[in-house]
This record gives sequence, C-alpha cells and structure tokens, in this order.
Amino acid sequence: MTSCQRFEQEGLVRFVAGEPLDAHFDSCRDCQTARASYAALASALKDARDSYSPAGNWEAKVWARIQRGQDARRPRPWAAFAALGASAAALAVFFLTSSFGGPETLELATVQVERGSGATVRASRGGVSAAPGDVLHLVAKVPRGKLGDLRVYRGADEMVFACAKSASCVHSRDGLEARVTLDKPGIYRSIAIAADRELPVATGKLDTDYAAAMHAGSAKESPPVEVL
Repeated sequence: MTSCQRFEQEGLVRFVAGEPLDAHFDSCRDCQTARASYAALASALKDARDSYSPAGNWEAKVWARIQRGQDARRPRPWAAFAALGASAAALAVFFLTSSFGGPETLELATVQVERGSGATVRASRGGVSAAPGDVLHLVAKVPRGKLGDLRVYRGADEMVFACAKSASCVHSRDGLEARVTLDKPGIYRSIAIAADRELPVATGKLDTDYAAAMHAGSAKESPPVEVL
C-alpha cells in the first residue's frame, strides 16, 4: 500500500508558514507522522540556532564580501599597474570635498605598476604581476562631502600603507593619490574608502577593514598585484 504524500506535497509549505492545515492532515496517519518529523526537525534547528551566538560583526563581514564580489565582476578602466604628522599633514590626508568639486561615487581610478620611467603590466591570476622594488601608483576619486583614505595590504592581515598615516599621500580637487613601493614578494590589494563622517580605524586586516569601511560609507578594492 502506497503511503500518503500529501503533507510533503501540499502541507509542508503551509506548515512552515504557520498557516492552518486542512482536516485531512489531522486524520491521515501518514501525514501525522510526516508532520511530527518536520516539527521535531524545526525544533532541533531552533535549539541549535539559540545555542550559537555568532560574532557581533558577522553581518557586516558577509555584506562586505558580497559587495567585494560584485565590485570584482564590474569592468574597471585600469590599464596597468611615515607616521601621522602634525595637524596640517592630517588635513592633507583626510580629504574632505565639501568645499569643492568631486565625483558622485567613490572610484579607484588608477591602479598601475611603475618601473623606472614607465609602466609595465604582466597578466597574472586575473591581476598584475610586479617585481620587488616596483612602485604601485594609486589614484582614488572621492565623492563630495566624504572623507577619503587609500590603504594597501600584503596578504590578508598586513597593512603596508595608509594615506592617513603617510605624509607622502597627496590630495587634489577630487581625490587622493599615492605611490607605494612594493618591497617584498606577496599578493597586494588596495582599497579606497569614502566615509560619511569619520574614517574607520585601521586594524591591518583586509576583510575587517573593508567591512568597517562599507559600514562607514563605501569602499572599492583593486585587482590583486602579485610581487614575484
């Protein structure tokens, strides 16, 4: 004798949604058994969820990774690839465009590796490869009324440069510009930040800093540069 499958086919969706079930599901023994099994499973999942408390910033990290994935798929118009000073230096780094023009959205306009008097590009893992001693040239266009920063990371947990901590970072009418010497082998990634009120504190960890930047305003990540 074939068992009744109506609960899986018709009743389960209504059961999950908390909607009332037809009288059949109270009288059919097969459907009662199926319903009890799903109820037990739902209870076990709820107990497991209640017993696990995720990290407080898990949601920001998830959304940051999603945003980074979306940014990586968008075409970019790129061709090639000392401590915080006095108040005047800080003003030169923390770029605020409220008093003059700037773009509508954050843009990492230039990601270029320079060698000698020119630039060189060699394809590698979807990004650019370079040699120790090459210079990474970065230009970020920061929206009007936003605070901007440029940060460069070697690997996932080593920040090697930040405009907010370098007097060599320069600002123009619509953004920030920096040149960073790539002195060690590794995979380098850069992020541009546009914060609404204040720049997020740099932890030195790429994922954490990117998530904080997205929470503070917006962020853009460059393609990787591999130093061989």
